[in-house]
Amino acid sequence: MKKMGFRAAVGAATLSALFASPLFSQTTFHKYVALGDSLTAAVEGSCLVTRHQQRSYPKLVADALAISDFQQPLISERAVTSPTGVCLGAVVAGGTITVGAVSQQGVPTNGTLARPYDNLGIPGANAAHLVDLRVANSTGDTANRFAAAILRNFPGGPFDGRNAIEEANLLNPDFVTVWVGPNDVLGAALTGTAIDGVTLTSTAVFEAKYAELLLGVGVAGRTVVVLNVPDVSAIAFTTTIPRVLVNPTTRQPVLVGGNPVPLLGPRTTATCSTPPCPLPEGTLVTLGASALLAQGLGIPASLGGTGQPLPDGSFTPPATLNPGVLLYPDEVALIRQRTTEINARIASVAAARSATVIDTHALLDEIVAHGYEAGGGIVITSAFLTGGLFSADGFHLSNIGYAIVAKEIVEHVNETKGTDFALPDLAHTLFEPDVPVITATGVIDPAAGPFGFSLSMWKDLVSAASSGEFETVFPAPGKRFKTRLGR
Repeated sequence: MKKMGFRAAVGAATLSALFASPLFSQTTFHKYVALGDSLTAAVEGSCLVTRHQQRSYPKLVADALAISDFQQPLISERAVTSPTGVCLGAVVAGGTITVGAVSQQGVPTNGTLARPYDNLGIPGANAAHLVDLRVANSTGDTANRFAAAILRNFPGGPFDGRNAIEEANLLNPDFVTVWVGPNDVLGAALTGTAIDGVTLTSTAVFEAKYAELLLGVGVAGRTVVVLNVPDVSAIAFTTTIPRVLVNPTTRQPVLVGGNPVPLLGPRTTATCSTPPCPLPEGTLVTLGASALLAQGLGIPASLGGTGQPLPDGSFTPPATLNPGVLLYPDEVALIRQRTTEINARIASVAAARSATVIDTHALLDEIVAHGYEAGGGIVITSAFLTGGLFSADGFHLSNIGYAIVAKEIVEHVNETKGTDFALPDLAHTLFEPDVPVITATGVIDPAAGPFGFSLSMWKDLVSAASSGEFETVFPAPGKRFKTRLGR
């Protein structure tokens, strides 16, 4: 397989000048700070614990740059004692691999650090949060709750009134990475609905906040590297379940008259005027549908299902979002359009601030298409649970995925700065078990569908990895759950 070319291209003239210069020498970085969202924080399986944080891409990059004092807001891990806030993991039983609760998020363990953390990744954060979140609310939305522990800018806290930019600058770093934007776009996949200004940040708002962010961290003499937003169809959460009925035992499409049978949705189509109607080609079915399919929803009654449609997300003004598990083709197109627009703004703002861009959109597209050669004949793919790239929530990367991102960053630095830093060791990540450090009491959720993903797991994922624009409220089992706007 040929070398994958995802990193930012460097002009021939730039390279010639770089290598011809008599000043060409090894650059040494003394302080590295990472800003971003849950991907920077290293969320896996819908939770953030030390086991994940010690394998975060910022930690691996810091190790490669020989920066020993890299502090993160470490969070303990404990046995499962409640149905919420669990850490999802792959569970092998009876020769099958499914998703289950393997541990639970605990409490901060180094909250008394006298200075800001070097990893300022905030789960739930979008671009606006990194600029505007100056006073965290520990009972607020996802970004606020995590900012209380990561930025520690809660009322009366050690950094009360400071945003992520100011805390980063207090450390006077000479190297900064910024990966924000996924929650401005891909959060729409979690709620199963793409609505401009509701589940999608407008391009103008994103550009304004992103420009303010890079203006704040892009001081003279500082190396700034930014990462962009992957495609919605590059994540396992949206691509694991096909839009057609599959046999839960063989995982092969059910054929009637030699043709696959589309699942049912609530929208009309060109050939179906009365819902429920077959899902049109190009519809994405999210992992949240797994448990619903196990209950017969989305499956024609003639084939043993209820004949009722899978739920599509919707918005009821002024402030009620009803999550769903489908992204119809028009929604997929809107998400892709917004991703393209935001990535264009990331590139233009980065160029204006002398920052360079790593194309993670192309990186994940390449892995989806061809896999990622990790050495020793091992190829990492985007397949849910078995591919290695994504964690057990299907949305966040695994420790292997984060190691690949770290490798791309270090290679990018070597190419653009003329350095020769050693790359992160993927073999170490591949062959060191990523298991809880406590004895887990969780078991496979009996409500999980054929893909091992239950409604409770979906709720945890929506809550833990939402854009921060919404506060998710889940009523009693069996009732339709709603998400209320709650900035």
